[in-house]
Amino acid sequence: MDEAWYDDEAGPMVRPYTITRGRTPGQHKHRLDTATQVVTVEPRPETPRLELTPEHRAILEGCHRPVSLAELAVALGQPMGVVRVLCGDLLDHGAVFVRTPRTEVSREILEQVYRGLCKL
Repeated sequence: MDEAWYDDEAGPMVRPYTITRGRTPGQHKHRLDTATQVVTVEPRPETPRLELTPEHRAILEGCHRPVSLAELAVALGQPMGVVRVLCGDLLDHGAVFVRTPRTEVSREILEQVYRGLCKL
């Protein structure tokens, strides 16, 4: 019977909604994209304890230096949505710090790119 939960080629068959307890990335107040950098921080004493799943622990172990969500997803072998939800949990509990790169592009930068392309 235990064989039904494991496939030699695919590994354990745990659905993403099971890992996130049915939550989706849009349910967090934080906007986390693929380029968002995540790094662990020392938890503050007043921060409530988070019940850590093995996936939460894997994220914390892999973020002693800044790592992008895309890199985490690959390292954990999980879909990006799962990693976003789990990082959102850790962020809510003060266990990680995130930095999202600016997505705004000024008109000046666009004009410089355009001029550079025209020179090609």
